[in-house]
Amino acid sequence: MSTDAMEARIAHLEGAFDQVGERLNSIDRRINSFEQRVDARFNGLDSRFNGLDTRFNWLIGIVVATWITTILTVLFHH
Repeated sequence: MSTDAMEARIAHLEGAFDQVGERLNSIDRRINSFEQRVDARFNGLDSRFNGLDTRFNWLIGIVVATWITTILTVLFHH
């Protein structure tokens, strides 16, 4: 095999590897973009769940206070 043919094949392989590298970089950019969108959605959900936790705590507090008031009324009814 002549050196010219070998160099042509090597150049072809280098071009193929460059294309593979470009495709992998493109996939990596798309995955990073997707991860950023998912992270933004989760951050929004976290803030919503924090609000729900606060409301739930208030609701449980009101229910417990109502039960205690009812029990005390029944126990100390004259």
